[in-house]
Amino acid sequence: MTRRRFLVSAAWLAIAVDGAGQVALASAPAPSIEMSVIHAQRSDGGGFIDPRLRDLPRLTHDEPFVRYNVYHLLDHTRLTLERGKPASLVLINGRTLKVTLADVTGGGTDRRYRMRAEIAEPHQEAFLKLLEVTASLDEPFFVGGQSYDGGTLFLEIVLRP
Repeated sequence: MTRRRFLVSAAWLAIAVDGAGQVALASAPAPSIEMSVIHAQRSDGGGFIDPRLRDLPRLTHDEPFVRYNVYHLLDHTRLTLERGKPASLVLINGRTLKVTLADVTGGGTDRRYRMRAEIAEPHQEAFLKLLEVTASLDEPFFVGGQSYDGGTLFLEIVLRP
């Protein structure tokens, strides 16, 4: 699979940022991120969703997930985010996902977190050079499309308080 065909499934995120509502990061609690590595495959032998995956209706209703019918959770981890400092996770395929908190805007229930994500391959040019997303707490976004073991890897990233 080429980089150009790399799928990013984040259509449900609002990307707009209200500059007038910016809040200093020092006054905002440091969020953490939960990262789940999901292996999706297509099987003629029937579907399966790993019971360790919590209720994710997107897997059975939304593109590109509906192209697959077997889902296994390969890894689940939680890391604290610090502004400007990448939180890293080495993926099962040897690449490294780095998520960096860039900014916090709004306040209270309107607080939004702008993050940068990239996937690097050891000693080579970045696989995914840079993806910027803005999300609220408990609002998942997905990065997907890396070929792995006869299927595709999807990375679910969720900000937690």
